[in-house]
Amino acid sequence: MPMSQNWADNTAEKLIDAGLFQSGICLILGASDTGKTTLAEALTKRLAPGQPAGIVDADIGQSHIGPPTTVGWAIADSHRSDFSQLSAAGIAFVGNVTPIGHLLQLTAAIVQCANQASNAAELIIIDTPGFINGPAACALWWTVQRLLNPKLIIAVQRETELMDILAGLPPSDSQLELIKCPPQIRNKSPDERRNYRQGEFNKYFRDSTLHSIRLIDVAVQTHQDLSRANLASCVVALRNRQGADVAVGLVKDWQQDKNIAVIRAPQIDMQEVGCIIIGDVTVEITDG
Repeated sequence: MPMSQNWADNTAEKLIDAGLFQSGICLILGASDTGKTTLAEALTKRLAPGQPAGIVDADIGQSHIGPPTTVGWAIADSHRSDFSQLSAAGIAFVGNVTPIGHLLQLTAAIVQCANQASNAAELIIIDTPGFINGPAACALWWTVQRLLNPKLIIAVQRETELMDILAGLPPSDSQLELIKCPPQIRNKSPDERRNYRQGEFNKYFRDSTLHSIRLIDVAVQTHQDLSRANLASCVVALRNRQGADVAVGLVKDWQQDKNIAVIRAPQIDMQEVGCIIIGDVTVEITDG
């Protein structure tokens, strides 16, 4: 068993034995490659057989639930508790694979998914991206804590890198647990992270199809120039008329003058789509 998995299993057992997981929201904070996701999964595997647990995956660049660029949520239970087994019950589009420049979208997405998951489970575990440095990161997690008021905050750190965030958390009833991550956890390289994202996009679009959309029938949210060249292979969200993101797509063609967009996306009812949200990343899908 890998050292990080052994650490996660032991840590999860101690936290559960301490009676910290009955209901409410657990927010896991930490830098990249500190074992947050491994710990979240270890907790889920121990908790789900006794009670359903909502899992909110807010790591938009290294997603396990839902495609990259989104926050996804799922319900783990006695039948499915491994993250690899979980299919997203809902997603909320952020539009990029980094929180930088998308703090408002990420905050809204986390809160939306946590609220949706809370309708199906009393216990919610939120796994977060490793965005912890600087005033913007502090503001992000202070705001998320204030909006969600988690019952438990698990701070996983190598040394004291979370202290600025933790020191500024608004007064609340949240219980804070400081966890030391194992030093043997290896930092993933940028290439490893890119390759993982590419693989997740490839899986998501494996059975996708091309959809033609009359632009006059939908709203378009963007800060970009709506030209064919500028939007080629751009990641977009397809939002229904009730305001929920039902799928992520890729722009294959965009002809504003002819009122037509061609979007590669999973097979969904395009009549339900009322809005296209243009993201800030482009992706080329590798078939096969």
